[in-house]
Amino acid sequence: MRTRSAVSIAMLALSCAACSTHRMGLIIADPRANAPTVVRDQAGVVTRLGTQGEAGPVAYLNGCIVEVDGPMVFGTLQVHDWRVLDAGDGSGNFVGLLRTYGARIVLDDRNSGSTVILDDLSAAPLRPYVGLNVLVIGHLTATGYVVPVAFRVLAPVTRSTSTAGQGTAK
Repeated sequence: MRTRSAVSIAMLALSCAACSTHRMGLIIADPRANAPTVVRDQAGVVTRLGTQGEAGPVAYLNGCIVEVDGPMVFGTLQVHDWRVLDAGDGSGNFVGLLRTYGARIVLDDRNSGSTVILDDLSAAPLRPYVGLNVLVIGHLTATGYVVPVAFRVLAPVTRSTSTAGQGTAK
């Protein structure tokens, strides 16, 4: 009887671990310090995040307000889906893979699910980061282009591309 109840409890724990958990809050992270990435909600509750694979860029969103979803595994929310709600300064943000389309630089925006075209002159400082995930802070023009004002690379940056990995577009 005792073994049967222990098995039932174990099955219940495993089934709950597979349930998706949703958190929204401020990211606190420093990937260089090898510290865990956490999200702190409005109530002050801190949840440790697993940011492997597709969720890797979340570890570089320190100071941003995000929504994250995924299963809880041994007290860590394994992030499967995420989006940036606020880049830390209240302005509009676009986040995703930076790539070229002909001579233009475009961004596959995770927040909207669309591809946005970046203004040619303002996006020039972003060209070394094509192929990486980038957070772009900027505004949309009447012609439908995004004018980057600032950006942050959401990946480790090598010396050959830049020493900072973030900057201000001109």
